[in-house]
Amino acid sequence: MIGYVLFTDLKGYSKLSESEIGLFFRKIIPELSQRIDRYLQKAIVKNTWGDALVAIFDNSHDVVGLAFEYREFFRNYPFESIGMRKLLPRIACHFGEFELYDDPLKGGKNALGSNINTAARVEPVTRAGEIFVTSECKSAIENSPRKVENIKFSDLGIIPLAKNFGDWEISRLCRANEKEQIIDRVLKMDLSKALPEAPDMAVQERNLLQFLKNAPGAEELRSLLTPQIISGKTGAFIVALANTCKSFGLYNEAIAYIEEAEKTETLVDGIKVFPYRHKKDVRKLKANCLTRVGRYEDAADIVYGLWQSGVRDSDTLSMLAAQYKRRALYGDGTVVAKASINKNLLCRARDLYLEAFRINIEDYYPAINAAYLYKIIAGIELGRGNRLALYILDVWGERRGEDWWLDSTLAEAEMLLENYEDCITGFQEAIERHKPDAFQRKAVHEQISLYASLTNQADSTEIIEVLQRLQ
Repeated sequence: MIGYVLFTDLKGYSKLSESEIGLFFRKIIPELSQRIDRYLQKAIVKNTWGDALVAIFDNSHDVVGLAFEYREFFRNYPFESIGMRKLLPRIACHFGEFELYDDPLKGGKNALGSNINTAARVEPVTRAGEIFVTSECKSAIENSPRKVENIKFSDLGIIPLAKNFGDWEISRLCRANEKEQIIDRVLKMDLSKALPEAPDMAVQERNLLQFLKNAPGAEELRSLLTPQIISGKTGAFIVALANTCKSFGLYNEAIAYIEEAEKTETLVDGIKVFPYRHKKDVRKLKANCLTRVGRYEDAADIVYGLWQSGVRDSDTLSMLAAQYKRRALYGDGTVVAKASINKNLLCRARDLYLEAFRINIEDYYPAINAAYLYKIIAGIELGRGNRLALYILDVWGERRGEDWWLDSTLAEAEMLLENYEDCITGFQEAIERHKPDAFQRKAVHEQISLYASLTNQADSTEIIEVLQRLQ
C-alpha cells in the first residue's frame, strides 16, 4: 500500500513530574481525543505510546488536517491554568509504500517497511511546534487529485535525519497565511564555503596508508614510521595513520600523530582554523589512546568536554564509564587488590554503562561491560550479571559471525556464565573467521585478565585456556 505516515511527539514530556503526567493522561488526552477523533477514524493504522502518536492515511486531506489540528491544540492549550509546563508538538510526515498486516497483539491493522522508519527519523529533527515533511510527502500533497487548500511549504534543504538514517530533503508545512521564519532560510543556506571540510586524502596517501596497514606486526610498522612519513600530508592521512597505529597497539605513536593532526590548519577567508582539534571522532580516538597508556585524567578531560559540548551518545557515555572503571580498579598503573577497589566509582561506571545501553539498546558494548562489573562487584549483583549475559546471548546470538567484536562479546558472555567449553569454541571460531589484529586481541585479553584477577580466577585452568586462545 502507498500512503502518508505521520509521527508526533511532545517536547518537554520527558521532563514532566509524576503529577504532571497524571494530569496529561487524565485531562489533556481526553480533550485532544475529542479534537482529532474525526481524523483518527479515517486512519488505516493508528497507535500511541506515551506522548507519541503514529497514524497512516491514504488521503492527503486527512493527514494534513490531523497535523494542523494536533499542532494547534498544543500551541493554544492553557497549560499554566492547570499547573503544567508547556508541551510543544513535533510532527513529521512521509509518503511511500509500506506493508499492512494483521497485528494479533494490537487487535487490528499495523504496518511495516522502511518508509515507516523514515517518518520516525524525521520527527526527532523537527522543530518544536512545527510540521516537517519529506520531499515525497510534499510532492504527494501537491499532486493530490483533490487540491489541499490554504497551505504552503517552506523548503528547508537537505537535513541529516536522526540516528544516522541519512540526509533527506525536508520542508515545513504551514498555513498559507503564516509568515516564513528566518530559521527556514538559515537551514536552507549552503554553508559549505563558509565552513569547508578539511581536505580528504590524496590517492597517493591512500596507497601509502594501505601499505602501512599491511605491516606484519607492530615492530615492523614502527620501523616504517619515519619523521618524513607525515611531511606534507593532509590531516585526514595523519588521523588515519593514528588509527592504524592504535590497531597495532602503538598508542604513544597514535597520540603523537593525533597531536600533529591537531596542528593542521586551514584558511577560511583569511581566518586560520584547526579542524582536527574539534572533530568528535578524533577526540574520541585520542581519549581511547590516552587511556591505554595510563593518562586517565587527560582522557577523562576529553570525554567530559565531549559530554559538555552535547555529544551525549552511547559511545561517549561508555568512554566516560571506562574512565571511572579505570580509576576504581587501577593504582599506579597496576590492578589493585579486590579489597582496595573503590566500589563507589565502580558502581558509577556500571550505571553509566547501563545508561549507555539504555540510550542505544542496539549497542552490545556497554551491555557486556555492565555484565562484567556486576560480576566483579559480586554479592547480589552476581545474578544480575548472569541475567545480562544471558540477555546478550539471546538478543545477539543469531547475529554471530558479523564481526570480531560481536563474536568475542558472545564468547565473553559464555565465560561470565561459566560455560567455558562454549566460550573457548566461540573464541576459536571467531579467531578463524575474523583474524583479529593485535589491538582487537589485546583489548579482549586485557578485559578477561582483569576479570580473572578481580574474581580470584587467575589460576583457573579454564580462564587460562581462554586467554591462551587470545595470545
